[in-house]
Amino acid sequence: EMDNLNISDPKEMVSLATKWVQKTFPNVESVTTETLQCWMEEKPEELIILDTRSAAEFEVSHLPGAILIDPQSDTLQEFLQEQLLPESKNKNIICYCTVGYRSSMTAQSVNEFLSREAGQTPKTSLKVYNAEGGLVKWASERRLMVDKQEHPIHLVHPYSAAWAKLLEPELQAQI
Repeated sequence: EMDNLNISDPKEMVSLATKWVQKTFPNVESVTTETLQCWMEEKPEELIILDTRSAAEFEVSHLPGAILIDPQSDTLQEFLQEQLLPESKNKNIICYCTVGYRSSMTAQSVNEFLSREAGQTPKTSLKVYNAEGGLVKWASERRLMVDKQEHPIHLVHPYSAAWAKLLEPELQAQI
């Protein structure tokens, strides 16, 4: 659909994609890149950062401390059950992907899981967020990402040729 809009500015396209994601998932709370970076610097022990992209995307770049999770597998539910421990109290779960669609689906699933478990597990107060604009927005703001060896990197796997248009050319990894 974005091809039909005649927009070529990546920042404008990211803004439209972000609005589309938020409209599609109105019950998923977003966190801005500014706030997320502040949390990562000031209270990383209170964060659980879930990368909901493919392993190939994760290997190119990801947020420091992120955990790769396949939202389509049972590992998400297993992971959540393990995190529902007293030590997880008052943590923020941050989900992210390329632009926010897959991570919003995951955030919605996590919220549903937590709602189901709430009666049985009142000891947790996990809050779930989607990273606004995903890794595309994060990278375009030149925020820290790391590669599979945990070295700083500025490239992002764009997921597809269509989503690559949201990235400035110098930020696009080869796919």
